[in-house]
Amino acid sequence: MPAARQTPAPTRDDRRRRITDLLLVEVEQLLEAGENYADISVERLITAANISRSTFYVYFEDKGALLLALAEDVVEQLVLSAQAWWSLPHDLDRPLLEQTMRGIFRTYAQHARMWEAMIDAAAYDHKVRSSFRRVVDGSTLGLEQHIRAGQAAGSIRAELDAKRTAGWLTWMTERGLYQLLGDATTAETNRLCKAHTAIVWHTLYDGVAAA
Repeated sequence: MPAARQTPAPTRDDRRRRITDLLLVEVEQLLEAGENYADISVERLITAANISRSTFYVYFEDKGALLLALAEDVVEQLVLSAQAWWSLPHDLDRPLLEQTMRGIFRTYAQHARMWEAMIDAAAYDHKVRSSFRRVVDGSTLGLEQHIRAGQAAGSIRAELDAKRTAGWLTWMTERGLYQLLGDATTAETNRLCKAHTAIVWHTLYDGVAAA
């Protein structure tokens, strides 16, 4: 009779992931209720998640480290949404651009409170600030490369400064989502997305035909 297969013991990463998931549920509930991440104590979180203080500090140096862990999935999803923009074909039309922007807006809306908490923490936590800047800088570079490729293909205005235009559009998008989308209704979100699409379309693509 073959020996029973033993289930591998969970690794440290597995345990950290499980605890992060538990804490994510608690943090998101508190943020949705209107609380600020900075005001949420470690004691309150570990009590709600039913874990010990010592266990918390085995996996997280402080609340900033926890926030980075909580934001990992959110950041990954936002970057993937942004990549859909950078990957658009040279012969795109305005409806396709708007569809892509709706994906970015939808992803942000699903995780707005966590992203807001990360931005707020960036003001006083240098590790969170560095992580936030990496996301923005990576997004800017991706858009810059999209602009350069489009200029080479004749689908984006040749006179644009690719690097600085990408910087302006990236920061406009990030700040606009942060300031305008948080409490917007579905109808207002649709209007905001259409306005954003119009700005991007007229800045980059309008009146330019790919070769």
